[in-house]
Amino acid sequence: MPIGTILRRWTLSEQGNVAILAAITAPLILYCMSLGLDYGMLTLQQRRLQQTADLSAIVAASDVNNAQANILNYFSTNNLNMAVQTASGYVSNTGTSPLGDAVSAAKFDGIATITLGTYVADPTIALGSRFVPGATPYDAVKVKIEQTGGLIFAASFATPPTLQAVGTASTEKIAAFSIGSGLASVNNGLLNAVLGGLLGTSLSLSAMDYNALLSTKVNALSVADKLATNLNLTAGSYADTLAADVKFGDVLNAIGGQAGLNSATRKAIQSVQTAANSAQLRLKLADILSLGPVAQRPTGSGSQISLAANVRDLVTAAALAANGSKQVSVNLGGTIPGLTTVQMTMAIGEPPQSTPSLAVGAVGTVVRTSQTRIKLSIAIDALAALAGTKVQLPLYVHLANATGKLSAITCLGNGAQNANVSVSTIPGVADLYIGNVDTTQFSNFATGPDVTAATLVNVLGLITATASAHVAITNMTKTTLTFTPADIAAGVTKTASTTDTLTSAISSLLANTNYSINILGLTLVTKAVFQQALAMTLSSVSTPLNDLLSNVLLLAGVKVGQADVTVTDVRCQQPVLVQ
Repeated sequence: MPIGTILRRWTLSEQGNVAILAAITAPLILYCMSLGLDYGMLTLQQRRLQQTADLSAIVAASDVNNAQANILNYFSTNNLNMAVQTASGYVSNTGTSPLGDAVSAAKFDGIATITLGTYVADPTIALGSRFVPGATPYDAVKVKIEQTGGLIFAASFATPPTLQAVGTASTEKIAAFSIGSGLASVNNGLLNAVLGGLLGTSLSLSAMDYNALLSTKVNALSVADKLATNLNLTAGSYADTLAADVKFGDVLNAIGGQAGLNSATRKAIQSVQTAANSAQLRLKLADILSLGPVAQRPTGSGSQISLAANVRDLVTAAALAANGSKQVSVNLGGTIPGLTTVQMTMAIGEPPQSTPSLAVGAVGTVVRTSQTRIKLSIAIDALAALAGTKVQLPLYVHLANATGKLSAITCLGNGAQNANVSVSTIPGVADLYIGNVDTTQFSNFATGPDVTAATLVNVLGLITATASAHVAITNMTKTTLTFTPADIAAGVTKTASTTDTLTSAISSLLANTNYSINILGLTLVTKAVFQQALAMTLSSVSTPLNDLLSNVLLLAGVKVGQADVTVTDVRCQQPVLVQ
């Protein structure tokens, strides 16, 4: 057969195609399989390296002052052939090798770099910026480990990649703190009227009773434990106890059941409870305290943390939370010397969600007092120019939230409670008015009621005096209050203040009142004389007005132009991964 025919048949034949294709593609298939296996191995190596970096960071953060020694001990315990790179060389459990020596570095499977710094667990800061390298005192550690990846099939034609993993751990830090009005003088008649109005009952506590409540402190976490025990809620977490709808009397029972209370305090609590039994008011503990990460712990496990508060604060906070309308009107009569009669309407605004005045939490936790509005209709006797004439003085006060934000917890080592705590504080700014205000929208804190000029004096239409005035305390500057371990142990209260106080604000309000005097058919007194006498009369009641507002705001836990902050506990706990 001619050779041409043979070649033609051979080129047209389909026999053996599969074998030929297999022979051609086999190297490519084997190459892809080798890459897949190597990629899988590199992924596994990266995961193991990340685990090593994370655990190394946790081990180092457990004792920042001995971070390097702890990491080397971890490497040795887990049979890891790794070293720590320092300024002096590669440090391992067998000694130190010089830097820049490729042979020295190559004998280790991985090289770790340790960076000490601080970690700020503030949700308002970007995650990548919360660790501050080099910042002191150290409370966090970043560990970076590099190692050469291992290849099997691709090693003959590719350079092994460098794998890198970073772990950052910080000591978990929490603090217990509160914001409020602090101590004040006690006018029991006024406090009975206001607190009784909130509870829908009448109270007859003595000044001694209020002082007993004021001077006795309890742990709010222990109160939550006692409440859970009394209501059979012990199977859950603190979050369950905080969310439970409970009676006001149940809360008083839990407060009164605390160990160490003296008889005077127990008697005062019992008096409030007896008076409030008929009201059947209800509340949630979440309205008066926030427990942050502690809320997820089982009930009964957190009372070693001291969230201390005086009994008066807890009782009044519970009363405010239980008063569903958040508004109370009471006739204070002549409870304030110098003021003939006083009719008061007070509205309490709810603080923003999860920010009551007592809290346990990490950096970024916020506590706030309540917004408060007060309308006072006051009658004053003995206008000097016309004996027997009464002055009707309407006052309106709007007080914004005072705010405290946990801005820093600096662990100092040598003990879980050896730390400094900083609280960024803004006092409650206020507006004080002389004028008439419409109370129909009093409880709507989204808008401000209109204030109009008021008639202070009207003598049969022959003499009329209208007036208006406004004073604002608007200093919004943050003040950072720092508490040392000694301050915390002693329960020291620190105050952030504006330049204006309630006393100076009232004096300024009365001194800068705009008057409009109208006198018909009388020549015995001139407008100038009458206005001067009216101004002198108002000036004479500045001290009684200060006492009145101070005691009313005391119950709401607020002050004008001031905020009292107390840090009652701090814990630098077990280290956790943060990045």
